[in-house]
Amino acid sequence: MFESILKALLKGEITLDEAERKILETFYERTDELMLDLERERRQGFPEIVFASGKTLEHIILAVEKFLEKKGVAFVSHLDEEKKKLVKDRFREYEIKEAGRLLVVKKNNLSERLDGTVGIITAGTSDVPFAEETSFILEELGVTVKKVYDAGVAGIHRSFYAMKQVKDADLIVVFAGMEGILPSLVASLTDLPVIAVPTPVGYGHGGEGMGALTTMLQTCVPGLLVVNIGNTVGAAAAAVRILRKIGSARR
Repeated sequence: MFESILKALLKGEITLDEAERKILETFYERTDELMLDLERERRQGFPEIVFASGKTLEHIILAVEKFLEKKGVAFVSHLDEEKKKLVKDRFREYEIKEAGRLLVVKKNNLSERLDGTVGIITAGTSDVPFAEETSFILEELGVTVKKVYDAGVAGIHRSFYAMKQVKDADLIVVFAGMEGILPSLVASLTDLPVIAVPTPVGYGHGGEGMGALTTMLQTCVPGLLVVNIGNTVGAAAAAVRILRKIGSARR
């Protein structure tokens, strides 16, 4: 990637500062207010996903345009319904898919396709929109996803049924609000990696995900991986890191 730049530097055709700038430009697309990480997928195996919350519509559209130009695909998360509609209208000539607050605009697929299977379990139906975002990202990356929804401990037989359905997965991602006990239960019954996602579902003391997050962090089950409240992208990224290592070992 850098051979031509280094050769030009050795020949004295460019300065060291110019070489450094050119090398950085291969990784990033910079505007006055954005620095987009174009090579994150190659470096980490997981693409940069534009975080829409707090950004203007102009910033979001500019970021999508740059990713489409350079990579052929753009992911945007945390879109409210108004901005989602405007983004979809702006890029209507491209293939567009969505799940919850997440949108992907693309003219081609990501360069790397992952092998592997991820089990997705939710404690309740209210957790499903968050699970769908994580599932959506993984499926766009080529991962097989097995979903079992509404399997919380309020009816413990449902939890055991869910475990049976995902027993052949490479890892499990569990979504729970309220008291958030389901990920600990699942992790206590399997040797598979388990990623816990607290969701902002609940009321009263510890509502909006705080109770679930506290329970997951305070679990007695060793090795449970916990992401932040509603961090569907982080859960998908963690799953991808695990799957890439599993894939390397299999090869």
